[in-house]
Amino acid sequence: MRFLQQLLRGANATRGTMACCSRTPLRWVSTCWQAARVTTIPGYHLHHRPRQAYSIHPSLASAEWRPLLAGTDSGELVRDWDGDTVTDEGREDAGGAGGADAEERVVGGGAGTFKRNLGAVEAFAIVISIVIGSGVFTSPGSIDTNVPSPGAALLVWLVGGVLAWTGASTMAELGTAIPGEGGVQPYLKYIFGDVFGFLAAWTWVVAVMPATLAILGIVFIESIYSAAGVTGEGDRIEHKLLSIAVLACIGVANSISTKASTRLNNFFVATKFVTIAAIVLAGVIVIFLQLAEPKRDVGGGDWNEKPWFGYRDSVNPDGSVTHWDGLSQWDMFGHLSAALYAALWAYSGWDKAIYVSAELSAPARQLPLAINTSIPSIILCFLMANAAYYILLPWDVVSTTDSVAVTAITRLLGPGFGIVAAIFICLVVAGSLLGNSFVAGRMAVAASNQNWLPRLLSVVGRVGTGREIAPEDHQKESESDAPINALFLSTVLGATYILLGNFRALLTFNGLGEYTFFFLTVLGAIVLRYREPHLERPYKPFVLIPIIFALVSGFVVIRGAAFAPTQAFVLVGLWGLGLVFYWARRRYRSVTSMSLPALPRRAAYITLNTPQRRNALSLAELRSLRDQLLKANTSPTTGRALLLPPFKPAVLSQLEQSHANLTTNKPDDDHTWLVSARAFARERAGLPSVLVLASHGPVFSSGHDLRELRTLPPAQVSETFRLCAEVMALIRHSPALVVARVSGDAIAAGCQLALTADLPIAHGDAVRFRLPGAALGLPCSSPVTAVSRRLGNARTFRMLAMAEDVAAREMGDVVRVVYGADGGGEGDAEGRLRALDREVAGTVERLAGLSPQQSAMGKWAFWTQAGLTGRDFAGSDGVAVEGSGGDGYQDAVEWAGRVMALHAKSEDAREGMDAFLEKREAVWCGFEQ
Repeated sequence: MRFLQQLLRGANATRGTMACCSRTPLRWVSTCWQAARVTTIPGYHLHHRPRQAYSIHPSLASAEWRPLLAGTDSGELVRDWDGDTVTDEGREDAGGAGGADAEERVVGGGAGTFKRNLGAVEAFAIVISIVIGSGVFTSPGSIDTNVPSPGAALLVWLVGGVLAWTGASTMAELGTAIPGEGGVQPYLKYIFGDVFGFLAAWTWVVAVMPATLAILGIVFIESIYSAAGVTGEGDRIEHKLLSIAVLACIGVANSISTKASTRLNNFFVATKFVTIAAIVLAGVIVIFLQLAEPKRDVGGGDWNEKPWFGYRDSVNPDGSVTHWDGLSQWDMFGHLSAALYAALWAYSGWDKAIYVSAELSAPARQLPLAINTSIPSIILCFLMANAAYYILLPWDVVSTTDSVAVTAITRLLGPGFGIVAAIFICLVVAGSLLGNSFVAGRMAVAASNQNWLPRLLSVVGRVGTGREIAPEDHQKESESDAPINALFLSTVLGATYILLGNFRALLTFNGLGEYTFFFLTVLGAIVLRYREPHLERPYKPFVLIPIIFALVSGFVVIRGAAFAPTQAFVLVGLWGLGLVFYWARRRYRSVTSMSLPALPRRAAYITLNTPQRRNALSLAELRSLRDQLLKANTSPTTGRALLLPPFKPAVLSQLEQSHANLTTNKPDDDHTWLVSARAFARERAGLPSVLVLASHGPVFSSGHDLRELRTLPPAQVSETFRLCAEVMALIRHSPALVVARVSGDAIAAGCQLALTADLPIAHGDAVRFRLPGAALGLPCSSPVTAVSRRLGNARTFRMLAMAEDVAAREMGDVVRVVYGADGGGEGDAEGRLRALDREVAGTVERLAGLSPQQSAMGKWAFWTQAGLTGRDFAGSDGVAVEGSGGDGYQDAVEWAGRVMALHAKSEDAREGMDAFLEKREAVWCGFEQ
């Protein structure tokens, strides 16, 4: 993948070397695969808003924290957080797991995933490479069959291009406001809820992508037969078996490795441009020859003799004839919808244009500029190529072939040149097949990593489950990063569609599947305009643009379904099957997990959900923890994540300025929510003020998944530890206090997780804290960062160096320890668990009754003053002052005095003092109801 990034960033970018296939650019393929393999939190990139020193940029909030149309009851919301994961954009050069560095990335201005060194010209070239591909060589016959005249066919191409243009503009708006990988899935999940994101992923994995592969496999074989003069026999079993064989070969090629696949893609890029140029040039030459000699028999001849917009009967591939004069208006719309589907398939890839925004130096300006120049250019290319087809061929031939380019060149220049044209078309189709097979596998992996599909599909580098491998095979396995299981699934489904369908039917099926969710996505963008008007949108097209797309695509979907009921019925059946699978999978996960006690209002669980693997911190589990923590700390009103600022004394000056702004009626800034109880309650309405970190099963967490680490490629090993550090930083910077319910042994990174929480609670007779890495040759260097800060250096080093256990009862000053058992003897495990839950419930009840804003401010102040060492620090004016030396106590007490003054100015502090003096219960901001 690094090889591809170098290509994309180099001088060859503008010459098309960054492209891969008709539907997907190399950058998007690379990014999508990295999203499936590894996960970062792009929301922490803050270069768009330098003022914001700690909270996630709202335009980059990545997961679905509160579905707009999926229920808004806050009581239910804080008790039943959805632990499903969301895959964000990955990082190729993921660093190590250093705690301090990772925390800076979380709370400070971290760098973007890719360097922002592309401009509008490079983005223009990338978008061009996405869209132009095999569709312009294969779709004209499907369009011509369903329109009454060549002029109408060209209008369909124009309408399809305009529709793609409006859709791309709307996707750019969503892509700069709600990033996330997997196409439209993260947008649908954010707007409508998890089930819509799942259905989109399910549709792409089991319908859209396999149907695309089937279409391209058919086109590949039909192009070869067309060069031999054989047309209209695509339904023969011999043709279908050959198409399946091509599909299998492409699957095998993609199974070698990611690098091999993408290097092959580079070979196919230039062929599409050469082929289009040759076809247009041939059409221009025919025009000049016939204008010079009108009676010369060259080309089709109809273009110069018949009206371009006059009705003519259309000959279908099966030999039937469509008489347009006898069709009703409704039937005419049905045919036009089918024609539009074929055009839209040729324009496929416009929705991927948003993925170049990660590398644009000024995306809010350059992305719309690239879209608004590249899409019109593509429309012009397609119109010229299709006009050339009608010039090169008799009009009654266009509708009968699925390889119109090959047929045109063969009739014009003879079988020899037809073979050359077929070779070029086959290269284009092969590139499209390779790229789409590549993406299909990665989409299945991404869905699996979100717990939407079985984990088997996320295994890379081998067939089957994530089994152990022999040491001598480790290097070979590590270098193989192809998702073979997922590729096998997409190949089998594609072969099934080849056997059961044909080119025309699959085009409509593909269009129905894609545009149903494109319609929902753009409709969601319109809904989002009114539901979240304050969501930051770096690019915001005129509202009429998404409305036009929604209206046209909605009508096309409805009329297309009525015109092709068989394909619509199959698609609806797949959705029904998907919903059953979704419900059954969630039900299975809930049944196989232990239930946790109910929590009081304003509290929520953060859970580890893999007891069968001893709650090991695998990549998927870490992503789930990260997403749950973000969900619990993301404002439902503004969409931005609210995290405590860095634990640095200089930040206090910024907080004091924020409060001063409140008294002068200045607009809220990035710190207002933390210094004002009223703003805190408004921003975090419905969010919990206490989080309980809990797990299912007898082990709290066994640490990192050693079986997974043993078989992961090196980049993913680095990503695992980096993501673990980010989860720990999220816990530390959560404004909601975090209580750890340590119900079993906490081992290695599990020990780190438990002791990173604000208030760990464990049973003294049932829990041990362990750092066993030294005995395995893998010292627990990362977990000791949390343990040493709790337990002290001397005892922690003994745990690290000698792999010693420490019982919870020996950590009374570090962990709140529970003894005894409820309803049973000392040896009653269930009784001990009930005693633990009673203590957790009491602690949570007390914390949830306190002022959430003051608790958050107090948490930040405590950990900040604990770091004062007597060295230089920032004074009240933000200028560095000389520390008092010694142990830092004098500096800490002076600094904390300023914090107390800020505490006292809060609305909740005044309410608390009034309530004390009036001898009544305090009513904190947000607790009024």
